[in-house]
Amino acid sequence: FKFSTAPPSTLSHLTMADRYISRQHWLLLLILTSIGCVRGFSALPAQTLTRQPSPKWTPHPLLVESSTALFFAKKKKEKEKGQAGRTVAVNRIAYRNFEIIETLEAGVSLKGTEVKAIRDGKLNLRDGYIRPSSNFKSCSLHNVHIGKHATAGAYFQHEERRVRPLLLHKAQARKWAQQTDRQPGMTMVPLKAYFNKDNKLKLEIALCRGKNVRDKRATIRERDAKRESQRIIKSFRVGS
Repeated sequence: FKFSTAPPSTLSHLTMADRYISRQHWLLLLILTSIGCVRGFSALPAQTLTRQPSPKWTPHPLLVESSTALFFAKKKKEKEKGQAGRTVAVNRIAYRNFEIIETLEAGVSLKGTEVKAIRDGKLNLRDGYIRPSSNFKSCSLHNVHIGKHATAGAYFQHEERRVRPLLLHKAQARKWAQQTDRQPGMTMVPLKAYFNKDNKLKLEIALCRGKNVRDKRATIRERDAKRESQRIIKSFRVGS
């Protein structure tokens, strides 16, 4: 019988006894090889035992690109999270020209470039108004200016003063539409645009009645009187 130096996995042609002896021989060779390696390593001079510097690792270009994309995506998400709860635009003209009767929070259907432009502050509610549909089941936002996005191409740009559908319940839209249709001088206008806690754009819309010149003057007198009283209270606290 001759000892085989082949690994045990390649000894399928041998008998059971020969396989056992070959396995024992294979283990003996492994032990002797490991002992010889250890002795040879310990006999080396001291200068060869120092740790050699490892070659510089260069990441794959796809890995670098993906990590960079993740970094900028994280920064963008943090920026958008910081904008949650931020007021984008306020319609001050509406507070001056109309008497606010009832307010409501509503969503608005927007395109991607419109959302990005609004985050940059390119929203103007000054001339905006809300008009109900013919069947009184929905409402749409008219004449609100949203500027073009700076880095988008002409094909993907939006129309600045396009009609934008509002996201309202049918019952609420029908209720306000009936009031504006039956009562003269009633209208619906947007008051404020802001990002809610979920970082979604919302509009505060109002059912209001138009003011005449006498009402506007009364509002101005009330505002001036309130400011004067606050100034007196503040000076009294500082003096005391």
